[in-house]
Amino acid sequence: MPARIQSMQADRSQFPSFVRTGKSIEREVQQLEGIYRLARELCPDGFPAEETRELPALYAHVPLGVVDALRDEIAGKLGLPREIFSRDRFSIHGCGPVGLHDDFFRFPYVYFVLIVAHSGCLGLVDERSRAVQHPVGEIILLDPRRKHGLVAAGRTAEQHPYDRSHGPVHEEALQFLFLDFDVRRPDLRARFRGSAG
Repeated sequence: MPARIQSMQADRSQFPSFVRTGKSIEREVQQLEGIYRLARELCPDGFPAEETRELPALYAHVPLGVVDALRDEIAGKLGLPREIFSRDRFSIHGCGPVGLHDDFFRFPYVYFVLIVAHSGCLGLVDERSRAVQHPVGEIILLDPRRKHGLVAAGRTAEQHPYDRSHGPVHEEALQFLFLDFDVRRPDLRARFRGSAG
């Protein structure tokens, strides 16, 4: 195995899968709720079980002013430079419950900065944690190299019933919608190291 890959995998094992920042979007909360309602209307099958799906049909309905306002508020809440939250790396995704997995080979060079638009009764988990529901607007930092899942509140990853159909989930309580900024790993690495252990 190449030394670079070994080093990256070692990095993956040392730090948390995700960081609940304790911060939330406040100024654009109504926008987030509206985006979720629009997603259900325009992308009724856009919340598959066991995978996330980008929802490009929504982009024409999310003004750049809203994206910039999110960049400003996230930067201010986290005390980070606005420039690391690029418009070009903004996206919107839907999913249903998702079992434990990692995205190491798909996203080796970024962290995800997630803004929860709708969580239903779902919460993020790693190998050891129990899911807790996320409020609308919560800002979460996620490391795609590390194993993570999205399961019903109160459950662990082991207790999640895997859905082999990967079919669309239509029940609001089992849908999750999030907005994402992909951020270069050097720009956020300290936040994960500070949360290690």
